[in-house]
Amino acid sequence: MTLVLLMFAAFAVLLLIGVPIAFAMGLSAVMALAVEGTVPLLVLPQRFYSSLDAFSLLAIPLYIFAGEIMNVGGVTAAIVRFARSLVGHIRGGLGQVNILTSIIFAGISGSAAADCAAVGSMMLPAMKREGYKPEWSVVITTASSILGPIIPPSILMVLYGAMTGLSIGTLFLAGIVPGLFMAFVMMVLVYLKADTIGAPRQSRAPLSEVASSLGAAAPALLMPVLIVGGILSGVFTPTEAGIVAVAYGLLYGIVARRLTLRGTYEFALSTALSTASILIILGGAALFSWIIARAGVPAAIATWLSEVTSNGAVVLALIVLLLLVIGMFIETISALILVVPVLTPIAGNFGFDPIHFSVVTVIAVLIGALTPPVAVLLLLTCKIGGVEYSRTMRPLVPFLLVLFAGLVAIMYVPALTLALPRLFGYGG
Repeated sequence: MTLVLLMFAAFAVLLLIGVPIAFAMGLSAVMALAVEGTVPLLVLPQRFYSSLDAFSLLAIPLYIFAGEIMNVGGVTAAIVRFARSLVGHIRGGLGQVNILTSIIFAGISGSAAADCAAVGSMMLPAMKREGYKPEWSVVITTASSILGPIIPPSILMVLYGAMTGLSIGTLFLAGIVPGLFMAFVMMVLVYLKADTIGAPRQSRAPLSEVASSLGAAAPALLMPVLIVGGILSGVFTPTEAGIVAVAYGLLYGIVARRLTLRGTYEFALSTALSTASILIILGGAALFSWIIARAGVPAAIATWLSEVTSNGAVVLALIVLLLLVIGMFIETISALILVVPVLTPIAGNFGFDPIHFSVVTVIAVLIGALTPPVAVLLLLTCKIGGVEYSRTMRPLVPFLLVLFAGLVAIMYVPALTLALPRLFGYGG
């Protein structure tokens, strides 16, 4: 346990002096083992490599690349137009459109940051032109962006499956209903807060506009159907689905005449950099987590929790509070990579369904990423919208409350997560 405390101390110091989290985790693990002196340091590169030697991780760059290609073809504008024709007349107007756009865009990007950037760049100027309060527009965009990693295809679910051995296809299925449920509670809040937000009344779009916008948005709507449908039907694996998504994106870009060789190269380079960043974090966290597991920390925590309470509901609440705090300070992917190897055996000890627990974990970390003081996603959207971070604190509170209420419902009503996987044969 002393070794673990030393490693955490080194980790905290490295973070405070500005070392990137991937290197902070890896270097603190190296320092701890060097001080202990009982394990050859040659073990570390072996552990680093073995953590990345998973075929399923190949899906990450494929989904990122497919999302980049799809977005260049003007698909975001088409999604916004379609969403506006469907829900723009509902009380809350463009706030409702913003959330529905994030639902549809989630089927393309799988990333909260990508959702913030793409949807925010389209919706924030439009909402400003129509008189919406900028701070509310930023908060709505940020809160709805968490749907990206919940509704499939999800980069976080791919990572979770790679780290735990759970079926990525089942994880994708498990995220659909919770993602739609979280979107619903946000849409209810926007409906109730329409006057506060500054939402003007909108007229209902004619059926001709709905049909026209549906035709333009059809490629975006078909992509998640193609991916999830192909996985569920057994035609291809989640990783192979990534290849299909890239091929589909390339075809769409060519047909839309928006894809160039230079643009494709830039997307490939951006994808490579993003993937390298994720994999370095994963490797550093693997070293960090291996030392934690080697020291028996998960078992010790499980024992402590058993002594504190035997009530599984209370244990789950304590774990979620921990995840929320971690998500507040550590970027989402890094946080997930850090906690999953530690929490998975604890969840198993208390008999939590692994698929249900995975969805709860992902959503809790994402809500943490919306929560000050760091709130990485909110900072990104504030930059896009040109709004001071401090101005978003008041409108952020009701969104955090409804999202947390939604998370509690998902925590204690497992059917919200498991009904769809069970419909397709999951036996958990």
